[in-house]
Amino acid sequence: MITAGPKLGEGREAEVYAWGTDAVLKLYRPGYHGHRTEASVLAALHNSGVAPQLLDTVETDGRTGLVLQRLPGPDMLTLLQRQPWRVRALARALATAHLAIGRCEAPADLPDLRQTLAARIDDAPLPPHLRTYTQQTLDGLPDGGQLCHGDLHPGNALTDGARATVIDWPNATRGDPVADHARTVLLLRWANPLPGTPPLFRALIAAGRALTSRLYTRAYQAGSPIPPQQVNRWLIVHAAARLSEGIDAETATLTRFIENARRTTER
Repeated sequence: MITAGPKLGEGREAEVYAWGTDAVLKLYRPGYHGHRTEASVLAALHNSGVAPQLLDTVETDGRTGLVLQRLPGPDMLTLLQRQPWRVRALARALATAHLAIGRCEAPADLPDLRQTLAARIDDAPLPPHLRTYTQQTLDGLPDGGQLCHGDLHPGNALTDGARATVIDWPNATRGDPVADHARTVLLLRWANPLPGTPPLFRALIAAGRALTSRLYTRAYQAGSPIPPQQVNRWLIVHAAARLSEGIDAETATLTRFIENARRTTER
């Protein structure tokens, strides 16, 4: 019986431990059930190369854990902080992985993206006129049955320098891959750095986010040309849904973006 080794990292929903020499244990915290979605997605992506292999599901101290293939290399955010001159290649690798995800049919048991976004907009601290505007914008956007990661950014992509392998799937949904692309654009442009990020790295992120977003978008568009208006409509919806996450440092920027989009639409 293998027991968990040293802790390698942690997030809001789970902790990650070494598990033998070739695997990790992602152990979900009590009360979180993202392991169900993540296990479903990883089973569907088995041998795809775009995500780690799911090796086993275990229970320990009343908590559910997923035993995952241990991947080489750091996450892209760490690598960008260490070697910012590699931004072009890393943005291209992120786009290539995202395009591959968008070509995958989603497991039928995943939540519907449009319904998920509608619920988040209902919970967002928006003035009534902006809530109505974003709901109407969402109503005009397409359904879809493709796999959407829901939180794809450089911190959730591990890389050996040549390609990206995507981790952290508990927010996956069924939907339009353009919507998932728009979510990544939003995160690259405006996501506030995680608490505890050193000031120097915060400055590097602020300086490099526009370039990273532009290079990622260019690479994604090269693989799947999309009308900018369609991406922008999904971006409006995601900005409203992001407000439901309660990240104070982003509130003014996202609200202003939605308001400006509304005014432009009404001209």
